[in-house]
Amino acid sequence: MGSISLFILLLHYTSMGWAFLPNFWSRVLTLSWDSYTHQYMTEQALRNVTLETIKMMPGLFGGQEQVDLGRAFWKSMGEVVSANAAMDFLSSTRSDPVYHFDSERVEGSIEMMRDFWKQTVLLTRKKDYQGARYILGQLLHGLQDFYSHSNWVEMGLHTEYLHLLRPNEPAVPIASEDTPTCAACHRFSCYNNLLEELVKGPPEPLLTTGYFSTYPAKPIGKCSHGGILDSSRHQAAEGGINKDSTSPLFSPHHFLHKEAAQLASKATVRVLHDLRDEVGPMSFLRFLSVKQPPALVFVMDTTGSMFEEITAARLRALSIIQARARNPEPGLPGTFLLIPFHDPTVGPVLETDDPDEFQQFMENLIALGGGDEPEMCLSAVQLALIHSPPLSEIFVFTDASPKDSHLYSTVKALILEKQSKVTFLLTEDPSHRERVMSKRKKRATLSPDRFSLYSSLSSLSGGMTIFTTNRDIHKASAIVEDSTISSKVTLFHAESEADSSHSFTIDQAVRSVRLHVAGKLTHCVLINPKGARQSLLSEAGPLGALDQSDGLYRVRLLPPIEPGHWQLSVTSHGPITFNVLGESTLDFFYYFAVEANETHPGLRRVEGSPIAGVPAFIVVAITGLSTNDEATFSQVTLLGSNGEKFQKVLLNSSTSNWSGEELVGFVESVPRKPFSVCLCGKDRSGNELERVSTEMVQPTHVHIRVLSAPHLLPGHHSTVLFEVFNHGPERHFIVTAEDDRGFLSHGKHQST
Repeated sequence: MGSISLFILLLHYTSMGWAFLPNFWSRVLTLSWDSYTHQYMTEQALRNVTLETIKMMPGLFGGQEQVDLGRAFWKSMGEVVSANAAMDFLSSTRSDPVYHFDSERVEGSIEMMRDFWKQTVLLTRKKDYQGARYILGQLLHGLQDFYSHSNWVEMGLHTEYLHLLRPNEPAVPIASEDTPTCAACHRFSCYNNLLEELVKGPPEPLLTTGYFSTYPAKPIGKCSHGGILDSSRHQAAEGGINKDSTSPLFSPHHFLHKEAAQLASKATVRVLHDLRDEVGPMSFLRFLSVKQPPALVFVMDTTGSMFEEITAARLRALSIIQARARNPEPGLPGTFLLIPFHDPTVGPVLETDDPDEFQQFMENLIALGGGDEPEMCLSAVQLALIHSPPLSEIFVFTDASPKDSHLYSTVKALILEKQSKVTFLLTEDPSHRERVMSKRKKRATLSPDRFSLYSSLSSLSGGMTIFTTNRDIHKASAIVEDSTISSKVTLFHAESEADSSHSFTIDQAVRSVRLHVAGKLTHCVLINPKGARQSLLSEAGPLGALDQSDGLYRVRLLPPIEPGHWQLSVTSHGPITFNVLGESTLDFFYYFAVEANETHPGLRRVEGSPIAGVPAFIVVAITGLSTNDEATFSQVTLLGSNGEKFQKVLLNSSTSNWSGEELVGFVESVPRKPFSVCLCGKDRSGNELERVSTEMVQPTHVHIRVLSAPHLLPGHHSTVLFEVFNHGPERHFIVTAEDDRGFLSHGKHQST
């Protein structure tokens, strides 16, 4: 779209307003390429304060000049940025002046920000880091808006307004409702339209912010927000005072944009410093998921039949802990979680950063007693997902089907939200089956597909369901060590039926490549880029070393590993799951977005699943690309569960400049079947690069939009307004309300 068409498009957005531009796409839509955005200011502050904090802790990071912050850091930073930008997009917040310091609602905005601050500190101390990041993003949005929407900069003040978050600091008086604040301005650029007594006094300056749109009504003589998207700019006093961008079309005080943005940036850094001082440097770095070993999360069935499985998990945990102690890497200590379940009890959640304490947790596990063959497994997996960090690897050891299958949808949603991978290790040893069943009270004949929910969840998350035996559980559990190494990346993931052939790409930046195949193989041939072949089940060879256990085949590629396209051809009894893992700092994450034009131009992140069959943008963030590396990424490929290619999406570089590069692609139609995302590019020598995000995106036909944020008070009623959009075939909906704490006392079913 050319600039003339784009300009006409923007003029069509009547009765709209904004804060600082939300994200990089806003600069494209407004043609104000040099404007500071909420995204840019927040990213820069988080990155700089994080690096500053790392320098304060040389014992953990070895005093390195360049620190790999890790993929989880960039994802955590993205959560803060997304929560910040969402204030301009959510229907419940985008037009509320309290969230944006609009319409002289200064006192209400200050009260809200101080409440956000208390919540951020409390949640961080409680180790609910994801919740704290969401609240911090909201706080920073209002804080940054203050300097753009008020007359603080026009007063000639060059320091932050500390009173916003510190009640004991001096306050500037606020203009009363009947005090005129602006003179009329009939130009795009409004110089000196603030009344002199408001800026200089006497006796002292008064604080004001611009009114926006039609609610609340603007009194005569008050300042407007201004710009072509603000309908109140035509009411006396005409014009406006916002400094959101460098464009006079959208910001009447565009000439003060840089000063406002610099103060907003300083205020953002100060909040991060204050948070670090409140919770301590270590908790601050954990809050942002700075470089650390992957979390080790075990969900353990502790009924009487699980002695061998508990022993295998205990030994595997010890091996991982000892390996990390022998070869310590710069960064924070890893997180360990253990969630035992034993019918009818689940938990408690045992969480620690101390490897010795975790090993003691494992030693204290006892396989004792038992109940019905089904167990409360999904309840335990739910706890693991709630308490573990995003991007975790969760390993479930059991030999029983789930009694709590009603939690399937909840667990599925948590997997997609956390982008965590769940692997089930299921023991079905025929020689022990009679003994096992004698320890479990069977109420009914066991269904042959009783583990299907486990297979579905592992497939969704990019994990595996491994059917092994008590005899081989220790060997099969080696997948835990392979999957929890630092800098692990996925090069390929697929599921297929009995006979299949898969190709994958290995680049020169990848080390220590391992192949995992779950299933029952009868034939398996590995072929390297030069055509050399090795039949893995029948011969040793130069390409790979096979470690075989019942239900799992682990192949370690032998050095030197030839870069290029590799191929694995297999024949099996039944379906197989195939993973290729390697070690590399280069990785990516992504999200889907749609163009938002309601009140703030920009890309609005799609919460939950994208809508099937409709267009969407995909935003890709590259991580771990050092300044010395040269790589280009031209496209992503949307892959089906069998590895088949659904759609290629070309990528264009954005103007965001953190984490190496951020890329944007346009998906003409979101596939209707589940898919994963494969990033494709080339290194400086022209060799192909590929990384796969293994979780399966679940497109949906139903979109729920919340119109009002609920205000929850104990003992009081609350109303939540929402809309349901059906993009699929006509159907009947039943809407229910529930919560995981049991607070709702009058939930009702509503049919539509």
